[in-house]
Amino acid sequence: MKRLLIAAPAALLFALGACSDEAPEDEGPLDTAANEETASAEDTEPVELDLADAAGACPYIDSDLLNSTTGEDFRFASGGPGEDAGEDAPAQLTCAVQTGEAAYPDLTLFIIGTEATVDVYEDELADGTSEVSGLGEAAYWVVHTEDTGAGPALEMGWYEGGTIFEMRYTTPAGTDAAVVEGLVDGFAQLAVGVSTAHAEAAG
Repeated sequence: MKRLLIAAPAALLFALGACSDEAPEDEGPLDTAANEETASAEDTEPVELDLADAAGACPYIDSDLLNSTTGEDFRFASGGPGEDAGEDAPAQLTCAVQTGEAAYPDLTLFIIGTEATVDVYEDELADGTSEVSGLGEAAYWVVHTEDTGAGPALEMGWYEGGTIFEMRYTTPAGTDAAVVEGLVDGFAQLAVGVSTAHAEAAG
């Protein structure tokens, strides 16, 4: 099986910008999570679920809830500390989960520390996002329908206690966008579980 590729999220760019001593140029809304792709040098090799064995952000994902929400049978996961962006970069964790049958569907999760406040996070959200209630201090979702060679993708992000979370579920080509929108509530529950597990692990 090929090594899982993980997209570099907008959250990482946002967190890096918040930690910089220089004021960033005004370049408009942040790009979405799938606009750039990179393979992390320190990711673990894909392992069959149990997600805890995949390290990184993977142990925070409830695999049973993921499968029941999507109707898929996710079997492989790869996680790690994320791309090495230098000693001044914020702490980050990543995870990518696949069925093993094809490239899509897949789920990617990024967890990134930031010095930005929740107000700054909300100000930087791109147009066209919708609010998610009951998730973190601020949360959004959006379905991407751009032609990327895959189907529509549900992106859900949230801010909690100085940490940015970004989760993206990408479907196979030909999937109806309305079907993906119908998964929002289920992924919100998955996201709450991720946030709770992360907080418990942090102590």
